[in-house]
Amino acid sequence: MFGPPAGADPPRRYLRALDIHTGKVVWEVDQKVPAPNYGGVLSTAGGVLFYSESNGAFAAVDARPEARSWHFETGQSPKASPMTYMVNGRQFVAIASGASILAFALPGRP
Repeated sequence: MFGPPAGADPPRRYLRALDIHTGKVVWEVDQKVPAPNYGGVLSTAGGVLFYSESNGAFAAVDARPEARSWHFETGQSPKASPMTYMVNGRQFVAIASGASILAFALPGRP
């Protein structure tokens, strides 16, 4: 038999930032949906983390300080971790969601 015992709280999933020196949680994002998730987290040099949620959402969070900065409903379950790439000096982030590959241009630096 799988799953939590009868009467137990359902499992939860969190995206957490830990202080490397103390191991204490600095901030966390509650994933809310305890379903399986096949996506991982992508961290950029600019301190932005991209991640997918089991319910089909694709989101970004600024690592300093934690604040969800972007959210997109794909309507499909994630199938892979996010990836990033450059084209003509412009950075893009992409995610495999359902049968689709979705790509988004990131804002350029001034």
